[in-house]
Parts: sequence; structure tokens; C-alpha cells
Amino acid sequence: MSNETPHEALGPVLQECARSMPQLLPRLSSVIKDREEDFLRLGAAVFGINSLAGTFSAAATQMASSVGEGALHAAIADLEQQAAEARTVFASVSSAEQLDGMTEVLRHIRTLDLAMGRFTTLVRTLKVLEITTRIESARLGSSGAGFTTLADDVRALGGVIEEHTSKIGDQSALLMNQVAAALERGRKQISAQEKVVADMFDRLFSGIAELEAMRAESAGLVVELARGSRQVTESMGHVIASVQFHDITRQQVEHVEEILEQARGEIDALPEDGDRVGLGAWVRDVLRLQAPLLGQAEDMFRRAVEEFIGNLDAIADTTRGLDERISAVAYADRGGPSVLDTIRRHIAQVMDVMRTTSAHVAEMSRTMAGMAETIATVSTFVHGIEDIGAEIELIALNARVKAAHTGDLGRTLGVIAMEIQNLSVEARTRTGEVAEILNRISALAGRLSDLARASDVTELTGGIRDRFETVLDRLAGLDSELGTDIGRVSDLGQGLVAQIRTLTASIHFHETVSHQLKELTGTVRELESAFTPFAAALDAARQPEKLREQLSRYTMDSERLVHLAVLGQHDDGAGPADDVELFGDDGVELFDDGNVELFGDDNVELFDAPEPEKGKKTDSEDDFGDNVELF
Repeated sequence: MSNETPHEALGPVLQECARSMPQLLPRLSSVIKDREEDFLRLGAAVFGINSLAGTFSAAATQMASSVGEGALHAAIADLEQQAAEARTVFASVSSAEQLDGMTEVLRHIRTLDLAMGRFTTLVRTLKVLEITTRIESARLGSSGAGFTTLADDVRALGGVIEEHTSKIGDQSALLMNQVAAALERGRKQISAQEKVVADMFDRLFSGIAELEAMRAESAGLVVELARGSRQVTESMGHVIASVQFHDITRQQVEHVEEILEQARGEIDALPEDGDRVGLGAWVRDVLRLQAPLLGQAEDMFRRAVEEFIGNLDAIADTTRGLDERISAVAYADRGGPSVLDTIRRHIAQVMDVMRTTSAHVAEMSRTMAGMAETIATVSTFVHGIEDIGAEIELIALNARVKAAHTGDLGRTLGVIAMEIQNLSVEARTRTGEVAEILNRISALAGRLSDLARASDVTELTGGIRDRFETVLDRLAGLDSELGTDIGRVSDLGQGLVAQIRTLTASIHFHETVSHQLKELTGTVRELESAFTPFAAALDAARQPEKLREQLSRYTMDSERLVHLAVLGQHDDGAGPADDVELFGDDGVELFDDGNVELFGDDNVELFDAPEPEKGKKTDSEDDFGDNVELF
């Protein structure tokens, strides 16, 4: 070669380069084109995953609406209102007022017994007067014969008083026993009921509070779930946008293929006496440039696919984490008795106690009715002695008349007549006291009877029970719907994770593309190395204008950076710039270049097209792959 000029020596090198192109160019052309089926399958899979992610997000959002301030919240509030109404009804049924009334009745009965005890003294006085009258009648002989009849009248009157007093005493004792027994039962019932009712309502309201707390916690979880599911769909949007990596790589490889095709054409078209050194300088620079461009394409493609896989796996991990939290959304423990079951049991207890209380009230009402009957009986006996005062007064008047007829001998009978007169006044006073006491007892009994009737909650209990059942059935239905929603969202989440895992596990084409691009990079470097012996002559013959033309063809900043890094930042033939990074520049936009069209047509909506009628293709289906380039 020392005997040949660079012009002569470069001829075989250029010819060998041109002969290598027919093997190299098809390999370049097939790197991406042979993977089109893989990209189409990838696009279809991503389309399906994105659609499922949208469904997952919509279902989670809908569930958030129902668990938040929707029907479930309203039903729990209704349940609490019904429980408050039941407690109010219980408060109205309280027997404390009835117990106070019966205690007062007992006090009046004891007063009645004391009042009736005074009739005993009156009867004894009548007996003494009877005996005294008989004695005086005997002493006077024929003059006191009329006083015997008077003594008989006094004795008869005392017997009547004694008889009625005895009957009143018996009825009073009966009334005392009735009221005392009812009072004792009432006290025991109230003592037991107050504790049971307090504990029962505490448990009921505690259960409702627990239900609401679980709903609020579930609402928070569901809101997080809905937010997370929306983040999944947003992440899917980024993933879809990143699928243009193969389109970018295809353009980069096509640019390499085009310039190498141009180089082969210029070598073949060079006349025998053409400028081989100038052409060799240009071909050498072209080859020097294509190796790093292919290296950049390989690095970007491999990293983009790995990032694509990583993003999908991150979405799967996020979705799996959401799915693990879905089980905590239910406000019912689906592995055992639910809070609703517990509340339903508490409400059943409330109803039982209300029925028991109604029975107690009915019993109290019957007691009051029996008391009224007893008082009525006592009243008849009182009426029987109410006229005794008048009868005694007649006897006293008769005694005074007889005493006057006997003159001085009847003075003693006159004294007796005065005593009988005094007894008539006392009898009137005693019967008045008894009647007043009985009237008080009767009024109390009537008031207690009215209170018992007003406290009868039998009909109210049925209405409360029905309303409880209605709201509980509604809650049970909402719980069932929520369980269905949870199962659906969980299935969607698990299906989304499964599809993503299946897809990412099946992606290996980037390894093949990377291997092929590395091989092609090596082949280009081998072709470039054939020009190394002529470096000095070729450096002197560089053609900046043609290189500038090549620089203007690039559609991505990353290609321009590589070009400037390899061949210099200026078109003055200077050597490579050492301060330009090929692959680490943060200012290089790998996927957001405005000149790269991911879907080809801005008027094509990829995921929002209406569903076609059954059995009928849409225009987009007919044109799919022809007019719309998805991937």
C-alpha cells in the first residue's frame, strides 16, 4: 500500500464496503419490522389492560359513593333514630310514678285503719250508755219503762256500727294486701328493668356506633381505594404513552439504513476517475457516526422496554396492595356473626323487654281495677254508717223527752241523753273522715288506672318492631350489595394483576432486538475500521457540507447530540467533541419528541370509541392497521 496513493488504495476498501451493504441493510431493515407482530400483540394486551384498569377504577369509585355519604350512611342514621324512639317510649313507660301513687295509697289505707279504730271507741261508749240506761230504767221501775226501748235502740245502733266497721276493716286489709303486693312486685320489676334497660340500650347504641365507625373507616378505605385505582389508570396512561419506544427505535434504525443506502449508492455511482478520497472521508464519517447511533438506539430501546415492564409491574404491585385492603372495606365480619346480626339481637332484646313491660303495665292496670272495686265495696259500708249520726241524734232527742217526763227522777237519763247527743256529733265526724279518706284513695286509684292505660305500649311496640325490621332489612340489603361490590372489585383487581404479570413475563423481544443492534453496531465498526489506515488523508478531505445535510435530517434531539458528539459540534471539520454525553444527557426527551406521532391520526380516539352493534364492525375496525398506526 506504500506504493499506492490513497486514491488508488481506497478503491478496494470502498468496493468492499459497498459489497457488504446488501447483507447489512436487510438486517437493519428487519430489526424492528420483524418484531411488528410482537408490538401489535403488546398493543392489544396493553389495550385490554387499560380497559380493565378503567373498569376497576369505575367500580371502586362507585363503591366509594355507596359507602360514603350515601344509602348506607342514611340507613345507619335511620337505625339510630329508631333506637332513640324506642328509648323514649321506655322512658314514658317508667313505673316510678305508679310506685309513688301506690305508696300514697298505702299511707291513706293506714290512715283509714286509724279512723276506723275510733269507731271501736264509739261502739264501746254506746254499750256503756245502753247498760247505764237499762240500770236507770230498772231503778225507776214503772216510771222508767220507756227507757228499755231506748236501750234496745242504742244496742242495735252499736251493732250496726260494729258490723260495718268490721266489714270495712276486712276490705281495708284486702286493699292493703293488694296494694302492698303490687308495690313490692313493681319495685322489683323496676329495679331489674332499670338495669336491664340501661345495659340493653347501651349495647344497642354501642353496636350502632360501632357500625357507623366501621362505615366511616370503610368509607375512608374505599376513598383510598378509588384514589389508588385512579392512579392505576393514570399510570396506565403513562405506560401507553411509553409504548412509542419501538417507533422511535424504528426511526433511528431507518435513518441509519437510509444514510448507509446513500453511501452504497454513491460508492457504486463513483466514476473511475472520481474523488475516492473525498468520498472515502464522507463514508468513513458516516460509518463512524452510525455505530454510536445504533448503540444509542439499542440502549434507549432496551431501557425503554425495561422501564415499560417495570412500570407495569409497579401498577400490578399497587393493584395487589389495593386488593389486599379491599377485604377490610366490609362493615360486616364475613367470617362470623356480623355487627348487623349483633344489633338485630339487641333489638330483639329491646322488643322482649318492651313486651314484658307491657305485661307489667297490664298487670298494674288490673291491680288498679281490683283496688277500685274494693274501694267501691268499702264505700257501700261507709254509706251504711253515714246515717248513724242522725239516728243517734234521734235517740238522744227521744231520751231527753223521756227524761223530761220523769221529772227530777229522770235527771240521770238526761245526762245519758246528752252523752248520746255528743256521740252523734262524733259519729258524723268519724264517718266524714272515713269518707274523705276513701275519696282520696279512690281518686288515686283512678289516676293510677289512667296512668297504667296511658303506659300501655303494646301497639307502639309492634310499630317500633316493624320499623326496626324495615331498616335492618335495608341495611342487610346494602351489606349484601357491598359484599357483591367488594367481590367484583377484588376480582377486577386480581384479574388486572394477572393480566399484567402474564404480559410482563412474556416480553423478551427487547433482548433479541438489543442483541441484533449490538451485532449490527459491531459490523458497522468493522466497516469503519477498514478506513483507519487512511485517517490522515481522510481527515484532510472531510466534507462538512454533506455532514450538515445529514444533521438536518434528524427528527430527534438525541440523534443530533450523538451526531455532534461524534463528528464535532461545528461543521468546520473539527474532531469529535469530548464534552457531549451520548446517553446520559438529562435534556434528551426519549418519548416526548413532538415529531413522533404515537397513533398517527389526532382524530382517532383509541379508548373512547362507542361500542359497535352486535355483529357489525365499526369503521375503525375495518381500517385498523391500514389508516391507524397504533404501535
